[in-house]
Amino acid sequence: MDFKTYTTDVVVVGGGGAACRAAIEVSEKGLNSIMLDKGRPGRSGATPCALWSIQAPFGPRGRDERDTPEQYFEDMVNAGRFIGDQNITEIVAFTACDRILDMERYGVHFKKYDDGRFFQTPMPGQTYPRSCFMIENGQHMSTVLAKEVSRRDNIEVFKDFFVFDLLKNGEAVVGVLGMDLLSGELVAIHAKSTVMATGGYTSLWGFSDNPPTLTGDGVAMAYLAGADIVDLEFNQYYGTDVLWPPSVKGSVVLYELMIDEFADGEITDKDGNIIIEKPLPIRDEAIKIIYDTIRAGKGTPHGGVYFDTTLSPKGEAAVRDVFKTMTPKHYQFLIDAAGIDLAKEPLEVGPASHYQCGGIYINERGESSVEGLYACGECAGNFQGANRLAGSALCDTQTTGAQVGGCSADDAKKRDILPADKSDLEGKKELVNMFLSNKDKGTRPVFVKEEILKTMDKHIAPFRNAEGMKKGLSIIESLKGELENIAVPDIKRYNFELEEALEARLMAEAAQITFGSAMFRKESRGHHNREDYPETDNQNWRCHTIVKQVDGKPDYSKRDVIYTRMKPQD
Repeated sequence: MDFKTYTTDVVVVGGGGAACRAAIEVSEKGLNSIMLDKGRPGRSGATPCALWSIQAPFGPRGRDERDTPEQYFEDMVNAGRFIGDQNITEIVAFTACDRILDMERYGVHFKKYDDGRFFQTPMPGQTYPRSCFMIENGQHMSTVLAKEVSRRDNIEVFKDFFVFDLLKNGEAVVGVLGMDLLSGELVAIHAKSTVMATGGYTSLWGFSDNPPTLTGDGVAMAYLAGADIVDLEFNQYYGTDVLWPPSVKGSVVLYELMIDEFADGEITDKDGNIIIEKPLPIRDEAIKIIYDTIRAGKGTPHGGVYFDTTLSPKGEAAVRDVFKTMTPKHYQFLIDAAGIDLAKEPLEVGPASHYQCGGIYINERGESSVEGLYACGECAGNFQGANRLAGSALCDTQTTGAQVGGCSADDAKKRDILPADKSDLEGKKELVNMFLSNKDKGTRPVFVKEEILKTMDKHIAPFRNAEGMKKGLSIIESLKGELENIAVPDIKRYNFELEEALEARLMAEAAQITFGSAMFRKESRGHHNREDYPETDNQNWRCHTIVKQVDGKPDYSKRDVIYTRMKPQD
């Protein structure tokens, strides 16, 4: 297969909230960009699945005049267990309000009080109610951002385009290599700056509330290109995703709605005993309580706990009004798909893979450790820390997206387009041809992917230990060896099996270094809980875990956390 080639100033990989915002900022700088989406902008990635909550410390312009960017910053640092780099956390906290106003200018609708102040809801970990309420949730946000991208002449969007590798010139990244599913062509896009905005790796796990496309492509490609990867052991689980019935498995029901202000219900064990007291704890604490209940044999028939609003003193009608006001589509979906009315009956829920706290290591400009490569949003890794504060995910797509888009554009103005190393391009062509070549007994990529999901679920769950992780890592390494046996049909358009083969390769890389990172950190902190190292060890492990490819193998090390405003007090 030969390559079709394009050139641009900045190439942005992704199509969700962070990718759109980065591309918009490049446009504002007057440069050209190409945005590459695995699916369709506005309808792909994690952003459309999000609910109303996007944090911004509006203070007098919001619900509580006492709130400030400084307080938001402090809340993020504390929630992250002092593992987030504060030079980047500052970008999120101190530019959040401006980015919300940008979204409003683009056309995103927010709920407001009659006097024009932003309506804001409380979430665990927020000192003051800070979550702005987006009308129609993340789907509305995604649609509006995609529309804003589409109206700009200097942004070109490639839909149904799967990026599977980065192009190198020496040690620098000079673009990307991908497959146009519509035409079947391999495409090399040469760019002065390359921005990864691919979202998380949460769908490396079988039980996840994220779309199946979030398989860690960005992290894996950056790792293979020589970039530093950080803190992959901190995969955030969410504690109350639907377990039963199967028709709605993986749907999120928010435990945060159990506060007195809203549904005022309870999370209980199989016998109806309340397991989470109020005020509700932040997510890493909540997940431990739920998981401990299940491990103690007090779980529900399908291995979870009960999300029970029938215990609310407010009564069925008032509870129903909360769901119809706060999460109307999710509430109605459970009724339509499973006949379950959250206001009338308990629901079996359990922990599911939810958010990637680790990822590509960046500085405050979004630069990775490799020249020409940037990252923003969920695939960037060193600012949420060991646990993400509720409401920060959508906020970081806009804050880091704008920051990284602007900085990558500024740098692109100083660079020339460089050709990719010929040997690098030929190696990528051989990879594709390997999967397409005829084999007497070929492995289908879907079976490799299924084994990766099972292995992650079993051996790197919220609680893990060295013995289980060694078994899991051994399986992943074996699956990496099986990749060369994959055979797919040689068809032109929409060759989904070829896409799955290339995706399986990246999944195996991401899974391997996730296991290695979790084995390297010998303590428990945030969403990383070692049964064999149950205590938090601030003396030795209040630091980042870094993994980098050295001579074709992962090399693990520690790196100091950057503190700018708040140093931890022992």
